[in-house]
Amino acid sequence: MADQIYGTRANRELLKSLQIKLHTKPLGRPPAVKQEHIRAGERNPIEGKFGQAKIKYGLNRIRARLKETSQSWIASIFLVLNLVNLAGVTPLWLNLKKSRYWFNLLYCNLVNLWLRCVSERPLLLQ
Repeated sequence: MADQIYGTRANRELLKSLQIKLHTKPLGRPPAVKQEHIRAGERNPIEGKFGQAKIKYGLNRIRARLKETSQSWIASIFLVLNLVNLAGVTPLWLNLKKSRYWFNLLYCNLVNLWLRCVSERPLLLQ
């Protein structure tokens, strides 16, 4: 490794003719770094979900002291977001009056099961 002052073209040619290897930065313009560019329109739905989680579900109001508690709150909020999204695209037969009771019961039990796994205490939803 040599100082930059020794990295001139004349010194490089001389050292090359003497078969001495010089370890310096290469001459010329540095190569361009390829970055995957994400267009603004591709990020809009993602940013919208974060905004919805902050405004509607209190993602920006988490005040847990432990890292594990914060992570479980965040996971619970995104589980609810996904369940609400899933409820919006349910098949037609789930929207019938007879099936709606069973769907609501299944939805509540799913949330109850998730909260029981995340926190140590079981929560009863009715």
